[in-house]
Order: sequence, then structure tokens, then C-alpha cells
Amino acid sequence: MKKILFSFAILSGLALHGCGPAPVSSTPFKGGVAFIDLDDAAKRLGRDTVITQELKETGAALGEQLGTTQKEYQDEIARVKQAAGNKPTEADNLKLAEMARNLNLQFQQKQQQAQQELGAKRLALVNRFREEVKPIALKIASGKGLTAVLVKSDIVVLGYDSSLNITDDVVAEMSRLGQGTAAASPSPTAN
Repeated sequence: MKKILFSFAILSGLALHGCGPAPVSSTPFKGGVAFIDLDDAAKRLGRDTVITQELKETGAALGEQLGTTQKEYQDEIARVKQAAGNKPTEADNLKLAEMARNLNLQFQQKQQQAQQELGAKRLALVNRFREEVKPIALKIASGKGLTAVLVKSDIVVLGYDSSLNITDDVVAEMSRLGQGTAAASPSPTAN
């Protein structure tokens, strides 16, 4: 009992001498984490369609390259078949089969490279949008007394207070700065 009273007396003395609780901040939060839904922001700013269009263009160019390569490989096989004549020898057939196998492997490698290139392009476009959002999101979060911004992800973030979601503010600021597109959807979505 004496220890409790003594502790209370010390805490009371500290509170009277200015060592008590911190003063209330003018911002609603202090040092918390803000959340932004990048997918929603991209959709509302029309950036998702821009990204999709750029990926389609890149995919079409890669598809044309693959089509050209495939035609070249088919022409090469046709030349070897023609050189072998109407009655190819066993050696000709083996050479042709080996060549077809090698060209098929080379084509599969080119397909994989094209898929990797398309994936890298997608990542670059998403990162470019993320970098555009970053300073605006940090400024908005800072104005609310929040010190970090996380991207909303159902896989990583199980839940959060909706007052920490700054997506609407970021979309509004980016729209004000002209960083949206004409195809942008003006209606906010609820989280």
C-alpha cells in the first residue's frame, strides 16, 4: 500500500512539473501509418487503362517478333526438306528432326523471353505510377500526422481503420495537379 501511494505521489509530482502526458497534437494522428489502395487510385485516375494499353502495344510488338521468328524457322525447315528431295535418306530425316527440335527449343526460349519482357514492362509501368503517387501520398499522410504509407493489400494487411485510408485524398490531389487521364472515373469507391 505504501509503494502504491509513493508511486502515485511521484507520478503526481512529475505531472505537476511538466513531465506528464504529451500535449495533444493539432493533427488527429501522431506517428501512425496511412494506407493507399494503388489499384483503386489507378482506376479512378484512368491510369489502369493507360497501363493496359501500353502493355497491349508491347505485347503486340512482341507477338509480331515471335510471328516473324516462327516464320523464319518454318522457312528454314522447308528449305532443308526441299534440299533432301522427295526421297530423303535416313540421315536427312534425322538431320531434319534434330533441326526441328532445336528450332522448337529456340522458339520456346524466345516465347519465355517475350513473357519476361512483358512482365518487366508491367512492373516498370506500375513502379512509375507508384513513384508518381509516392510524394503526394507522403505529403498527405504527413499532413495528417502519419509517418508511413503502406499499399493496401488483402494478403498483407488484414484490416485497418478506414480513417487511415488516404486514397481519396491522393486521387483528389493528383486530379487537381492534372495527373489523371480523360478516361478517369470521378466517383470514389468506398473501402
